[in-house]
Amino acid sequence: MNIEVLSIPSEKPRHDSYGLVVVIDTLRAGTVISKAIFNNAMGVYPVSTIEKAFELKERIPSPILAGERKSFKIKGFDLGNSPLEFTKENVEGKNVVLTTSNGTKTIERFKEYGKIVTMAISNVHAVVDYTNSKSFQNVLVVCSGSHGEIAMEDLYTAGKYVSMFERPALNDGAMISLSIAKEEPLKILKTSHHGRYLSEHGMAQDLVESCVRTDVVPILKKDQAGVKFFGGE
Repeated sequence: MNIEVLSIPSEKPRHDSYGLVVVIDTLRAGTVISKAIFNNAMGVYPVSTIEKAFELKERIPSPILAGERKSFKIKGFDLGNSPLEFTKENVEGKNVVLTTSNGTKTIERFKEYGKIVTMAISNVHAVVDYTNSKSFQNVLVVCSGSHGEIAMEDLYTAGKYVSMFERPALNDGAMISLSIAKEEPLKILKTSHHGRYLSEHGMAQDLVESCVRTDVVPILKKDQAGVKFFGGE
């Protein structure tokens, strides 16, 4: 098994296609996507811009808008990007249209490289089980980072994923991620630049909520109209 980790999306993958592409955005898109599916949302539709979100809302049933810019809820949206908002009461039976500063843009960039799943600390065990059950031999792990820079929490999540396989072939990015994977998750989130930013702006509880386990695997699929969305396995 080969696992290649990109520490930021602008790094060039070695290959043009992979059996599985794992997109990480621990704070917070990956966390809220898995929590929405865990709480019985019909689907999560990732889009790269606010304009596309409003446009897509008119085309799908039972839509709600969710997302952030600079970590804060977008004007006119139903939800922000806090995992505390993605409760069963808010998302059950809904199609969530999601746009974020980093994660949804990474999904858009790598959607043609192979089967896409999203991962965060909260669902890393589920994604490992899924990877093993399908016997993927070439896996690309993409850390969304933060505005073009490395995000420690994403690299940590990649390392947790890599650490659960027996002797895979790794690139240097994967080796680096392994070096911090033994730390406690909440410690990493509190130490990371984005984690500190969220805490300083009254969103410290999001870090705790991001460590709550949700055993789902959000898989990028197509609806009847050919629009891509995340649904459960």
